[in-house]
Amino acid sequence: VSVGKERLFRHPAWSPDGKHIAAVGHRLESGNPTRDDIHVFRARAGQTGKNLTGHADLFVDAAMNSDLYSAGATGPLWAPDGGSILFNAPVDGSFELWRVRVADSGVEQLTKGQHMLVSPSIAADGDDLVVVAIRGDAISPPDLVSFTIVGPRKSAAKPVKLKAMRRLTELMADAWKGISLVEPQERWHQVDGRKIQGWFYEAPRKGGTRAKAGKGAKVAKPAPLVVEIHGGPATLYGFSLMWEWQLLLAAGISVYACNPRGSTGYGQAFAKANFRDWGDGPQADIEAGVDALVKEGKADPARIGVTGGSYGGYLTAWMVAHSDRYAAAVACRGVYDMTAEMLSGDMGGPLFGGWELDAQPWEDPELYRRLSPLTYATQIHTPLLIQHAEQDLRCPMTQAEELFSVLRSLRRPVRLMRTPGETHELTRSGSPFRRIENQERIRDWFVHYLVDGARTLPRT
Repeated sequence: VSVGKERLFRHPAWSPDGKHIAAVGHRLESGNPTRDDIHVFRARAGQTGKNLTGHADLFVDAAMNSDLYSAGATGPLWAPDGGSILFNAPVDGSFELWRVRVADSGVEQLTKGQHMLVSPSIAADGDDLVVVAIRGDAISPPDLVSFTIVGPRKSAAKPVKLKAMRRLTELMADAWKGISLVEPQERWHQVDGRKIQGWFYEAPRKGGTRAKAGKGAKVAKPAPLVVEIHGGPATLYGFSLMWEWQLLLAAGISVYACNPRGSTGYGQAFAKANFRDWGDGPQADIEAGVDALVKEGKADPARIGVTGGSYGGYLTAWMVAHSDRYAAAVACRGVYDMTAEMLSGDMGGPLFGGWELDAQPWEDPELYRRLSPLTYATQIHTPLLIQHAEQDLRCPMTQAEELFSVLRSLRRPVRLMRTPGETHELTRSGSPFRRIENQERIRDWFVHYLVDGARTLPRT
């Protein structure tokens, strides 16, 4: 890693012959959301290297969200002959395995499916490559799988063939016996010329559906809806399992999630499209998807909630300050004061603000004020649960305290949930009982307002 010269490379891997080093990284060409590519360097000092995958506009090792397991960075995997490199990258909400030929930078997608395929390992078997990886999808927990990439291993330009994928483990077979999960409906819509991918998880309607209702029968209202927003903002949702969403569905609440502008996996221009626009543009992308669901009769406009963590917490607070459509909200580990965020915590200091907004707080204080949800806190009337971990260094605890102080002083319906002993990674790698507690509190908040139709704060 070299920050001073504005280049960020990681996960170096020696070629089989020891003459080259492959790495994942970039030179901050587009600031903080710059796409990671596979680069190859000669094993000597002063090399600028060759970008092998930039032309494909893929996000190598992008962070796809799941609250059960992580799409951890794999880095470059050299084929045994040294003629190609395998890597992970998302496409249309799926996390796949790819290869790039070193000689001509030809990129090829090796796997295809609505899944999250991560942490691959490879071994030679004659002219073939045997791959073992972790695979899960929107309704399946992660398990080990294996498959064979049929030769030739040499870097020929013709496409490779893939033998059928075989599952090696069923780690949750006993624990999940009898549990039925809801599959998502993939959706696309367009805002400002950009295609936005989303997923709708529909909870059963009480009293039947249109398809089952007889002539003249009263059609049941759609279930309440919770909008989920991912963090980052340079991460993405996809065909991966989110247990929190399934808990909401089990409580009779539908879930909608999408990848607004600023998400990764849809090219560099899309990831950069929220530059200096963390609020209005992404909100428009999300709400266009919600509008479509309401128009189709799949969501009750009077019972819509919104939640998210980290940047998702930011956008949750932003949206309830700029819209009165939401009946309840939960902002988790969020950013509400942009000046304090860029100058404190484990990413605070003289670099992050410049990478993300191309300006420091002292250089453009009006920009930071305009982009801070705290600026608009007096406009928030939606019942809001603010969740924050006390050991969070990415978004320090003071972020939540500031927003809570304003709303509590105004006697708005707000509650602060301080989680002791946990960090920014609570939902992914926190203590099991704290992770369960967190999901239960989120579920209970939305049940209280969206299902029960309560108008006052729940009892503690």
